[in-house]
Amino acid sequence: MNCKKMVGIFAIFVVLSCLCTSVVSAHRLHIESTLSELEIEAYFGGGAPVQDAEVTVYDKGGKLYIEGTTDEEGKFRFPPKIGMEEYKVVVNATHMPGHKGETTINLSQVSAGADGAGTEMPLYSNIIAGFGYLIGIAGFAMAYVYWKRNKKES
Repeated sequence: MNCKKMVGIFAIFVVLSCLCTSVVSAHRLHIESTLSELEIEAYFGGGAPVQDAEVTVYDKGGKLYIEGTTDEEGKFRFPPKIGMEEYKVVVNATHMPGHKGETTINLSQVSAGADGAGTEMPLYSNIIAGFGYLIGIAGFAMAYVYWKRNKKES
């Protein structure tokens, strides 16, 4: 079999396989998440956790939402309030005067990347990946035929 004939057969095989396939979603992965707790972590410049620091959480309007202290790992957890998307968190290391930090947490920005949206490949990517698999299989088959033909001739 010459190379042109093999390429023609390969092209026909690819076209027929494209016409005979349908979209299958047996391996599609869906992720759902719930936000039941927010966790902040306070640590010093060297990476040491800020233990027993006072934590004050304010809503977007500056009204006090919750207070507490960090644990031995420098972490503080609190439940988010329904409808509240932004929090101002102030951490004050009372046992080390002068060490105070604050940050703003915006849940609409945090949850946009964590809810699993966008983790599924678009349809065109699946089609291109399928073509890649078919081309790979056809390449292996062509290599096998070439190897077998050369083995017969020698």
